[in-house]
Parts: sequence; structure tokens; C-alpha cells
Amino acid sequence: MIPTNLLSKSDDSAERDWLQPRFVVDAPVPQSIIPTAGPAVAVYPSAEEMGWASAVQIAAEQCRLAEERDAIGFIVMAAPSAFSFYRAYVQLAEASPRLRAAIRKTHFFQFDDYPLPAHHPASFRFLLMRHFFMPLSAYTNPGQVHLFEADASDPDAAARHYEKLILETGLDLQVMGIGENGHWGFHEPGIPLEGAPRFMRVALTSANVDQQMRDHPHLFRKPEDVPTSAYTASVSLFLITRSLIEGNVPQAGKALALLAAFGSDAVHEAVPASELKRHPRAVVRTTQAAAWALADYREKGIVTRDAMTRLAESLRGPQSSSTDELFARIRQTLATMGIPMENPAP
Repeated sequence: MIPTNLLSKSDDSAERDWLQPRFVVDAPVPQSIIPTAGPAVAVYPSAEEMGWASAVQIAAEQCRLAEERDAIGFIVMAAPSAFSFYRAYVQLAEASPRLRAAIRKTHFFQFDDYPLPAHHPASFRFLLMRHFFMPLSAYTNPGQVHLFEADASDPDAAARHYEKLILETGLDLQVMGIGENGHWGFHEPGIPLEGAPRFMRVALTSANVDQQMRDHPHLFRKPEDVPTSAYTASVSLFLITRSLIEGNVPQAGKALALLAAFGSDAVHEAVPASELKRHPRAVVRTTQAAAWALADYREKGIVTRDAMTRLAESLRGPQSSSTDELFARIRQTLATMGIPMENPAP
């Protein structure tokens, strides 16, 4: 405490500041920002810095919203892309009474899940509880952590109930990832982007199966280990988010998805994440490892043969091992999104 003999009557505020110090947390500064037809793409040296930047921005907006309303809706992805965000956000909550007060006003929802029991290590409920909600459990209202009952006796009915709950509560904040094939949640390429907001059952594509094996190698050792279907919010449901969408895309295997989603002004169901360009308050944070193809294209104005070779190698997996098939997939995706490419080598 400041010695009382050093304080005058006008120094009461100085004593309060001494007793209740404040420290403003600045988010990491991106190394570069890639302009796009939609959200800014901020590039960081590491996933940790990326996650910290999103955590600081989400926390700031959440605290602002808490001053204006009694309830906040926050939908969170369950994926390795978010691990750095989870860690940073938990540390902010541990340090900030103001954020903890905002968390107590927040209703949390999950993006998607496999039809598995909550205790199954491949369940996204398990992932979220282990990495996010358990570390936050001292600060959340248990009745406001809404997890999808993926193993219900009637999961389709559970999906309709979850959809209704999300719509009734509303969404204000979102932390999202982008899949290697451009999926948003488990809204896969080819599923129409239009239509009413839904929480729906989908079949996983072979490209997504490869990604799940990369994301969870200790759980999915072969393609048959990956569930063939999942439940997910639709892109139209994700887009009801009002205040802020933070995208986190750290992995090198997401280079094609970033290029396809944000390399042109096109929006197409071939790349569901391209719909993010239509949201007025979104930002994508990524790493050098993931952003290289988009940055290279912005510099050269064309996707080179060398870049396509590198993209193909980043996507190779048990379900996508043929170089010709990978090149065909890359060319088809980029052509659909109106992104020019060099001709194949003679």
C-alpha cells in the first residue's frame, strides 16, 4: 500500500490504482497481412502467436458485450487448429476478473461432432472438455455449456434440438478453422451453402478422412478408424454470428484451402469456407507454414507448377496418394474459384 503520509485527499484514485493495478495485454503483431476480397488474413511466425491474437480479440469483444447484455453466445471449434487459442484464452481468464465475469454470462456451443459417446477419446465433446471447458470450469456456468448429444438414441432429433437452442440463444462470437478441403465445421464441399440454418448429419469425404488421420494420428491409424459421418452446423448457421468470427488456420496442410477460399472474390460450395467473405466482421489468422501459397499467388498473380507440386505433397495421405489425382483435385478447385494456374509441364 502507498504510505498514507504520501497521500493527500486528492490521491484516493492513486491508492485505488495501486491496490487494483491494471495491465493491458497487447496481441502479438502479425508479420504480414494479406489483402483479400473478404476478411484480412494475418500471418504470424507461430501457431502460439496466432492463438494469442485471437484469444485477446475474442476476450476484448466478449467483455464489451458483457457490459451491454445479460447473455452472450459463443460457438467454438473442436480441433488441433484451436489448441493455441484454448491455452491463451484460459490464461487470460485466469488473470482477468473482467473476462471471468463475461464468461459467466456466456452460452458455449460446439461446431460439430462424431456420433460417439462423450467419453470416447475421438469425440469432440471429449476434446473440448479436456482442453477447454475443464480448464475453464471454475468460471463457466455449467448450465450454459451446451454440448451436442451426439450419441443420443435419436441423434437426428438431438441435432434438431441443438439447432433450435443455438437459434434461440443467438451467436455473438466464433472461433473457427478451415479444413484441408475447405470445409467449415464438417460442412463439406458439395453441400449447398444456401438454405435455412441447420445442425445436420453429413458424410465425410475421403479428403476429410485423410485430414482426420493427420489431426489425430494416435486415434485414427487407418482410414477405417475414422467415422464415416458426423453432425455439424451448416455454413448458414455459422454465419448468424453477429459480432466477431476469428479464423485460426495454422497447419501447412491448409495452404490449398486458404488459397482457394481467399485467392479470389468467388464464393462457391466447392470451398465452403469461401462464404466467410460475406461476413462483415471476420478475420483469419494463420502461420507462414499455411499462408505461403496465398502469399505467393498474391505476389505472382498465378499459381505456379512448383507451387502445385508443393500443395500436392502437403495433401498426400492414405486416401489421396496418387499424384495425378491430387493435381486434378487442386486444378479443379482452383479453376472453380477462378484462380489462374500455369499449364502442366509438357
